[in-house]
Amino acid sequence: MIRFSLLLLLPALLIAQTPPPPAEYQGRIIARTMHWEAASWLIRHKRDQEEATLLMREQLKLMPGMSVCDMGSGNGYHTLPIAEAVGKEGKVYAVEVQPEMIEMLHQRAEGKGLTNIVSIIGEMDDPKLPPASCDMILLVDVYHEFSYPEPMLAGMKKALKPDGVIVMVEFRAEDDSVPIKPEHKMTKAQIKKEYLSNGFKLVREFDGLPWQHMMFFGAEKPGE
Repeated sequence: MIRFSLLLLLPALLIAQTPPPPAEYQGRIIARTMHWEAASWLIRHKRDQEEATLLMREQLKLMPGMSVCDMGSGNGYHTLPIAEAVGKEGKVYAVEVQPEMIEMLHQRAEGKGLTNIVSIIGEMDDPKLPPASCDMILLVDVYHEFSYPEPMLAGMKKALKPDGVIVMVEFRAEDDSVPIKPEHKMTKAQIKKEYLSNGFKLVREFDGLPWQHMMFFGAEKPGE
C-alpha cells in the first residue's frame, strides 16, 4: 500500500483546503470541490438507485488488463468495482486532490484485498498521470469542479493511450427535475463546447442514465 509523508502531502492538502474563488470558464460557473468531510454521500445506499451506477459501469465495457483512471476518485465508490473488473493484470489510477479521500479509499481497498490501485495526489492544474498510461479516464460528477479546466484537459490528453477515451458523466442541466444545484450540472452543449475547443472529439454517447449525461471523448488526431 502506498503511503505518503507529510512533506509530500502538504502542498495538496493546502490546495484542497484553500481553493481559488469561484470563476467562470467559457461562460460556465466553476463549482467548488466537495469537501472530504461529506464523503459519506458518495457511498450512500441509494446512489445506484438514483444514478444507475451499475448500468453506467456496464457502458464502460471494461475488460481484464485495462488501465483505467478514476479522476476525482473520492473514497473509491467507482474505483473499487473498476479494479475488480480489470483484474490483477489491469490497473486503476485513483486521482484525488484531497489526501483524506485517498486514505478512505485505501482502507476500503484493503478490506476487499485489492492490490491493483495506484493512488495519486493530483494538483488543481495537473492530474499527475503518467504519459500514455490510460485506456480510459472516467470523470463522474467531477469535471465541473475543475478550477483549471484547460491544463487538466491537456494533462489527461497526454495520459491517454492512442485510442484511449475520456468518459464524462455529469448531471443534466437541461433537466430541472434533477435534484442537484445548478452549478453542479452541465448541458451537453457546454460539455461539447469545452472538450471540442481543447482538441477532443465526441466518439460515443449513452443517454440511458436517469440523471446524468454520459459522453465519450477521444483525442483529436492531426488532420481530423
